Amino acid sequence: MTSSLAPEFKFPDDLEGFWQWDKMHLPRPLSPQTQELYVAGYSTGFTAAMDEFAYPVGFSYTPINYYGYNTLPPQPLGDETMEERLERHKGIMHDVLPRMGELWENEWLPSMMPGIDRARSTDYGALSDSELLETYDSMHEDLNQRFTVHGKINFVLASASLFADFYNAEFSPEDPTEPYECLQGFPTRSLDAGRGLWALRNAIMASATVTGIFENSEPSEILAMLDASDEGRKFRTQFDEYLDEFGWRTDVFEVEVPTWREDPEIPLNTLQGYISLGDDSNPEIKYEQAIATRERLTAEAREKLAGNPEKLGEFNRLYEMAKHYLPITENHNYWIDQIGNAVVRLPLIEMGERLAKRGAIADADDVYMLFRAEIAQAFDGTDQSALAKQRRAEMAAWATIVPPPMFGEPPPPPEGDPMFAGLMKMFGLPAEPSDDPDVINGTGASAGVVQGTAKVVKNLSEASKLRKGDILVTEMTMPPWTPLFSTVSAVVADTGGVLSHCAIVSREYRIPCVVGTIVGTSVIKDGMQLTVDGSQGIVRIDSR
Repeated sequence: MTSSLAPEFKFPDDLEGFWQWDKMHLPRPLSPQTQELYVAGYSTGFTAAMDEFAYPVGFSYTPINYYGYNTLPPQPLGDETMEERLERHKGIMHDVLPRMGELWENEWLPSMMPGIDRARSTDYGALSDSELLETYDSMHEDLNQRFTVHGKINFVLASASLFADFYNAEFSPEDPTEPYECLQGFPTRSLDAGRGLWALRNAIMASATVTGIFENSEPSEILAMLDASDEGRKFRTQFDEYLDEFGWRTDVFEVEVPTWREDPEIPLNTLQGYISLGDDSNPEIKYEQAIATRERLTAEAREKLAGNPEKLGEFNRLYEMAKHYLPITENHNYWIDQIGNAVVRLPLIEMGERLAKRGAIADADDVYMLFRAEIAQAFDGTDQSALAKQRRAEMAAWATIVPPPMFGEPPPPPEGDPMFAGLMKMFGLPAEPSDDPDVINGTGASAGVVQGTAKVVKNLSEASKLRKGDILVTEMTMPPWTPLFSTVSAVVADTGGVLSHCAIVSREYRIPCVVGTIVGTSVIKDGMQLTVDGSQGIVRIDSR
């Protein structure tokens, strides 16, 4: 067991191969429950999907000092040679990639819905201890199934990468992010969530009473204030309906963190910021602009290729595959990474309350500090209070350090593998460090140049510091962060590449974005004046 004093970060002596810290998804130390559920889900589900598609490597996550590291281990080839495996994978991709949107809508998403619906409708309080544990185990199996689907839809990255490479090679645009704008402006659940928040903002503005509550109250006070008046209660009903649909989310991959449904201070805080915005910040306007840009760019591309039927045919083929990238990427997050992960909290909440009442743990939230076998022991009478306390202290201690980005030597990238190329475009590759202390290099992910005031936000609870026109500096973003893009003028992220969520949403909201800076949140401080060049991938500190 790691010392709570957080000594120098050391990798296990028996660790082999190349491992990389997944800061984009897992920037914080992970609770034991998150390690057991999500890390196992990633490893089991992703590898099952990659094996089904005959991909020659699998996917493995492991917690090291509570941080999540991943690797791509070789898959057993059985009786096949590597050449035969790759040829079989190529044949499967030839069949699957053109049908990815259809498979998601008609097969993969429907296969997950029974487990999600069952999890949301179960009365966990009515279950016996043994039934509660059995239900938890069943939900773990459902989670692994969802991550198998997740592993399959990951291959849409290959489609986006192939299209972008063709586009850049054929047209040599000044802005290398231009092909990704051809993949923007499609309906998604993230767009629906943003529309819903904007509709709530309009409902606030329509009532002087409700507007006053949001202008003059702390987020923790708003619900009680709303319940004190007829107009407030009317708005509260609309807000609760929104949470029932879109409140199954948190800003990090951590099962211990309450969802918006349980703790609505984050969306209430976001709405407080929205009432200061003009109608020009309506996400619908940004969406229409994204559609117009996509239609213009694709029409221009087809016109340029009109005299070459072969290349025009290739453009259309690749585009038909790649256009599913945005909807699948955003919608899978809604169903798998948000609702699918959030429902796992429901039995754990009940377990924690029972065990705390019995004295097996000191606090209900300590259940997240235990692995499944240790929870069962607690139900059998073992006092796990000291163990939970020790692990919580260890997590807090390790949270004060920055872990090494990688272990081992990275293998040479495979040639001609569109999936690997897509993964690199999502996770990003390290930029060449700048020799100028006032310049930070990254990857240009959304075009444009903006000057503004930096605000460093590492979790959504800090988002209230953002004002209209500020530059958001962060480690990473996920769909629950999307409403912030209506407020800020640019985004700078430590992690990610041109196919990351942060890049996607920045292009959708038409604001400059630089990702993969690595050191952005370490070097940049609140109040610094920045120039962000989202085409060149450069962030300049103009004033400290």
